[in-house]
Parts: sequence; C-alpha cells; structure tokens
Amino acid sequence: MHNASLQKPEDPRQTPWNKGKLIGSKPPLRTKDVWSIRTKLQVEKRTRDLAMFNLAIDTLVGARTAARRYRAPSRP
Repeated sequence: MHNASLQKPEDPRQTPWNKGKLIGSKPPLRTKDVWSIRTKLQVEKRTRDLAMFNLAIDTLVGARTAARRYRAPSRP
C-alpha cells in the first residue's frame, strides 16, 4: 500500500513553515491586554469567542493559584 503522506516532498529544499517566526515562550498577557480583548469581543458580539477566552483565562488563573498553594514535601 502506498500512502501519499509518507512520500518524500518533491522539492527537498522546502522552507520550514516556521522560518522567520518567533519561537519559544511568549510573555504573559497583561491585565490591560486581557480587558482590551474582552471589550473587543463584546463590541463585536462574539459571545462564543468571549466565553472561550474567559474560560482560558480562568483556567490559567486557577492553575497559578493552585501552584502557589502547593508546596513540595521537604526532604529530611
């Protein structure tokens, strides 16, 4: 069986999809940025996107709070 996705590309000198793009961790959103995104989504009446954005932010905040509460057991 031959699968087209397993074949080598025609041009071996293809440029990578992420060439020239910033890679690695990005700086966190500031409070001002979060509120500007929320406001824009509300003005454009994009309710679903606003709900998904709020869920993502709440999840991140919850994870940070839980990480702060957790303390690794001390070793003797």
